[in-house]
Amino acid sequence: MDMNKRYINKLVKICKSRVIGRCAKIKKDPVIVLGNQKSGTTAIAALLAEFGGLSATLDIPDAKGFLKLIKKEITFDKLVKRNQYYFSKDILKEPSLTFFCDDLMRHFTRAKILFIIRDPRDNIRSILNRVNIRGNLIDIKPETFLQIKKSWQYAIDCTWLGLRKGTYIEMLAERWNYAADVYLANYDKMILVRYEDFLKDKLFAIRILASKLLIDFKNDISDKLDIQYQPKGDRDISWKQFFGKENLRKIEFICESRMKRLGYLL
Repeated sequence: MDMNKRYINKLVKICKSRVIGRCAKIKKDPVIVLGNQKSGTTAIAALLAEFGGLSATLDIPDAKGFLKLIKKEITFDKLVKRNQYYFSKDILKEPSLTFFCDDLMRHFTRAKILFIIRDPRDNIRSILNRVNIRGNLIDIKPETFLQIKKSWQYAIDCTWLGLRKGTYIEMLAERWNYAADVYLANYDKMILVRYEDFLKDKLFAIRILASKLLIDFKNDISDKLDIQYQPKGDRDISWKQFFGKENLRKIEFICESRMKRLGYLL
């Protein structure tokens, strides 16, 4: 019943956005929040919007549109047009856009871009928590993979990004690398936020970001800092317990060079 209700609410939201979207004006200079899925993008975008009294899109619920984009059945410009309501907000957070960054930056030349990075061991653990998959498997069985929501299947099997096929752990590690490379290739055009630094002092981090983005203070957010915007992963279990020795070694080996450049210790 709960699943049906969520599906109906999502469908209503999409239909409403399509109707309103016909009159919405695409924002030419939004703050765009990028980063791999489950890296803290929602919390940071939501708190920034609340702090500055700004409108925000915290996800574009157009899985079909993104799948069409992945399969090259539509252009990026077409994706924007069919979701112009979501692209009309002051702050736009959508992790999937990270993997179409060149198109994004070409389309939104005046945008300010935040890039959220998270330790790959925490990031991958959180993704697997989200899809209810253990981290210490040799690989995911085909029948188990097919039970995962389609949009998350594309987060795990990243061959569409041009990455070589590997185990689910290897693919997730390579996906983290790909996202990290998006920032490293555009570091002079983006503001980097390490999720771990945000967690140390959320209010201070938001104030600093607002200052860099020229967002004026409008609302006290001190009572909203610990709102859970996305399903919470299990942070209490250690990396070694969750992944096992071999899968943890794979992540650290694959991601080592980017981790070092971004300040993460092995």
